[in-house]
Amino acid sequence: MFRHLRLIWLFARLGIQNNAAYRFDFFMRLVVSFVQMAGELVGLWIIFSNTRSLAGWNAYQVLVLLGVFRFMTGVIGLVIAPNMRLIMEDVRNGTLDFVLTKPVNSQFYASFRQIVIWRLIDLALGVGLATFGGLHLAAQMSVGRVLLFLLMLGLGATVIYSFWLILATAAFWFTRIDNMEMVFWNVFEAGRYPVDIYRPWVRWALTYLVPLAFLITFPAGALAGKTGAGALLAAMLVAPVTLLGASLFWRYGLRHYSGASA
Repeated sequence: MFRHLRLIWLFARLGIQNNAAYRFDFFMRLVVSFVQMAGELVGLWIIFSNTRSLAGWNAYQVLVLLGVFRFMTGVIGLVIAPNMRLIMEDVRNGTLDFVLTKPVNSQFYASFRQIVIWRLIDLALGVGLATFGGLHLAAQMSVGRVLLFLLMLGLGATVIYSFWLILATAAFWFTRIDNMEMVFWNVFEAGRYPVDIYRPWVRWALTYLVPLAFLITFPAGALAGKTGAGALLAAMLVAPVTLLGASLFWRYGLRHYSGASA
């Protein structure tokens, strides 16, 4: 455990050095993150200028959800998506050999070797929005609700990591699956709003096919008082099952990897 934490810290330091080499690009990305958040807030203001609730969610509850959306966007961009793209590229080029020969668990190394530090701003903005919304719901808040919120965030991050690992592992059989990633990002935009606003079949798809509910709606609902025991039990079941399934699929894929020497 401590060895893995030290390696993550090393990868983070390398990420800082890489960003320091292109400072103007780093600051422009920060500006883009703030502009995106401003656009999301304007959209939220327009919606609640015309209605008092969105499928039973008030403005501050949706603000918490927007914070979770921004936080999860940061998590995916910080470590998940960059490393999954590297896996796909390594499989295509036969350079995954350099990952497999490292004296560390291959799944761990392949999943954390690149950390995009500037994405931390998305995490900070997400925490800020969720905190601001939560403070206006303070009358309904409790320590248990906050702990449930943190637990649901962790489970949601586990689900999306597993989803992306399965997608990346598919590169062992399909030479190009970049279009699948583009489809994911387009669908992910639906997470700006609670899945309750969609029709039942769309809600089902956004919960079990593209797990937006586990990523955004359920964690935000935990803090906003919208997530029940059923959602918690589902998340506690789905997260470990998908992680185990993704890990087994990764190992199965490795057995079908011929390497650059083949």
